[in-house]
Amino acid sequence: LTFSIADQANSNVAVEVANSVQAEQLARTGVSLGMTKMGTNSSLFSYSDENSSILNGTIVYSASQSGLPASQSQITSTGSFNGKTITITAICSYDRGRWRIVRMYVPPSA
Repeated sequence: LTFSIADQANSNVAVEVANSVQAEQLARTGVSLGMTKMGTNSSLFSYSDENSSILNGTIVYSASQSGLPASQSQITSTGSFNGKTITITAICSYDRGRWRIVRMYVPPSA
């Protein structure tokens, strides 16, 4: 069975969107892993790259306090899947005995 040119183009777009969605979900998982690593430790504001492989994709996440107030940290997480890469940045604040996400930036999908 052969695809027409339009059908093949539609199929390619669907695959690209699916790969982007999967990469974003992996990046979100990296933010969760980063929050878990920080846990209830009020003095863990930064750490270097941590790597993980999940569902045939990869996640790299780290934390940094650079340029933020004393009670805040920034987690950067990158998810990659089938050639698509998404990076999410989350600002966290230590409050009432645990780290909480204050805001998160997710870039628009292309």
